Amino acid sequence: MKNFFLLLVLVLCALKITAQEEYFTVKGRIFSNDSLTAIPNVNIVSELSRYGTTSNQDGWFLIKSKPIDTLWVSCVGFDRQRVPVFRDSILDKELIIKMIRSNVMLDSVEIYPWPDYETFKQEIINMPWRRPYMVPGISKESDEAFIHKKPVREPKGSVVSPITLIYNRFNKRERFKRKLERNRRRFNREMERLGADSLMIPE
Repeated sequence: MKNFFLLLVLVLCALKITAQEEYFTVKGRIFSNDSLTAIPNVNIVSELSRYGTTSNQDGWFLIKSKPIDTLWVSCVGFDRQRVPVFRDSILDKELIIKMIRSNVMLDSVEIYPWPDYETFKQEIINMPWRRPYMVPGISKESDEAFIHKKPVREPKGSVVSPITLIYNRFNKRERFKRKLERNRRRFNREMERLGADSLMIPE
């Protein structure tokens, strides 16, 4: 029986060591290809290990990788890259990645000055207008009715047990809710006195 437990412990230790050797940590730094400046906030994802990370302000990053893996490196303004990783070649070394800036070609724009202010004014007035887009299921009448709806002032009837009543009376959170309710009623009375019913807070 003792030999069985000893064998089981040895097998578990061997499995643990094998699992630890399955991954290794890749340390690297990312630069721009044209200026050799460090690039922060670059997304790095391991294709096989499924780990991901981002580079810091100095371009450094750490990520867990398989012994033979591929890193997907992407950043806004740069082309996405696939970087092969081999543990034997970069072990105890720093992985240097140089990213290429993405070129976005924009169409040419010709700018002409207006002859005078009156011509500019007439062009703006005569511009074609688009009809407003209405969300299906919502009409203008229901929208206005919802915006100008007055708050309900009648309290809702409910049955409260004595234990719930005592809890709501002395609980700190319930006391804070009652304070907010008093402030809401005071604010609504002031808005009603000023005639600004649209600013009243509904219940």
